[in-house]
Amino acid sequence: MPADKSLTLRQADSLYQSFPDFSAWPVPTEDDLRLWDRFASRLEETRKKATPEALRNSVEVAVRAAAMDTGAIEGLYAVDRGFTMTVATQAFAWEHALEEKGEEVRELFEAQLEAYELVMDAVTRKLPISEAWIRALHEKVCARQQTYRVLTDQGYQEQELPKGSYKTQPNHVRVTDGAIHPYAPVDQVPSEMYRLLEQVRTPDFESAHPVAQASYIHYAFVVIHPFADGNGRVARALASVFFFRAHSTPFLVFANQRRSYFDALHQADLGQSRPLLAFFLDRGIDTLQLVIDHLLTVEAPGPESIAARIRLIDEVALRLLEAAKGQIKTQFETLKLPNYLYLDLTDNLIVDYQGYRQVMGSTSLAVALEDMETEITSETDVTVMIARDMADPFPLRLIEAEGSADDLEARFEDVHPEIGESLRLRLTNWCSRLLGRMLKDFEERYRPPR
Repeated sequence: MPADKSLTLRQADSLYQSFPDFSAWPVPTEDDLRLWDRFASRLEETRKKATPEALRNSVEVAVRAAAMDTGAIEGLYAVDRGFTMTVATQAFAWEHALEEKGEEVRELFEAQLEAYELVMDAVTRKLPISEAWIRALHEKVCARQQTYRVLTDQGYQEQELPKGSYKTQPNHVRVTDGAIHPYAPVDQVPSEMYRLLEQVRTPDFESAHPVAQASYIHYAFVVIHPFADGNGRVARALASVFFFRAHSTPFLVFANQRRSYFDALHQADLGQSRPLLAFFLDRGIDTLQLVIDHLLTVEAPGPESIAARIRLIDEVALRLLEAAKGQIKTQFETLKLPNYLYLDLTDNLIVDYQGYRQVMGSTSLAVALEDMETEITSETDVTVMIARDMADPFPLRLIEAEGSADDLEARFEDVHPEIGESLRLRLTNWCSRLLGRMLKDFEERYRPPR
């Protein structure tokens, strides 16, 4: 039937169809319940092993994601999943990323976050859902929004948004085919809201599964559309009450799920409510998984920090070799030997040493004393190695490769965060002995000119 585009907004009031009683609302199937319980049980088991800080943080991530995308669903701003999770996890530079969206987006997000905090507070304090509380929720979620776009008989206009008060003008919307989608007439809002709260106080509703509770109250609320604007944001926060009561998770819909979300709502308008129930089931399970994943990730050893510690061991070993190189050079220069005798220090290839492992980088230093005239050379290698058995109290070792038994052993803490005085003295003496052996070898093979 073609859309009647001639209807005025007041005439469209007659098209309004009220929401069903909860007794007519679908319930999760046995398969739905098994699937839900599978992830709910896993979440509870994961939480038992988590720290209080990790528990708080995991809930906060889900809440921040819900607060970020609830405005995007309404077209107030655009986000993608990467941006949302950056803000939700408060990852590096998240504040800068949010500021780049503009001051208005930041203010809307903060207001929406405060609304979810109001929901969590109500659940924690076991407050009943009342009309006064719902109005307070609307006031919170729309606190930073000054105007809204309203359809009048003269077309769309920007008007000041009343907060915490029921609408005083029709807020029907015209859909893409030109037809009007009706919401509750202004004069019926009080009675419809009263009936909704009567439904959620029935024993059947109070004992129902959270998916049925959340999907029902959300749908009934958006059918009424009691406020001039912000109804979708309030509905998602309102639905979150029941997910929070069950498992301390919000009703989280990402912006890129907007189409399937609205499709499910449209199916419910046509009398097919099960797709909407299924949508809530899927989003609830997704959020359970998100919190589980975050808890496991936070509690698991971080690969970056472990890798940094592993790299640090090698970096400390190389620092010891570099200190030996500097000490050999300094001592050689203080000997004031003839100019034709020079010292050559060159990074060398890695050598093998039983019981010790190689170190990343240039771990061996070729040390050569050379006479430029006769080309007589005294050579050795200085190598740093790390014990394969890290229980060794002295895991670092400076080795002179030419069969010398004069190795320098060191603790990790002798070198990190800086070389200690005791090791510095031992290293000075070790380098002195090494130079002494090399000069002795050079002297025995060198015949100075007469």
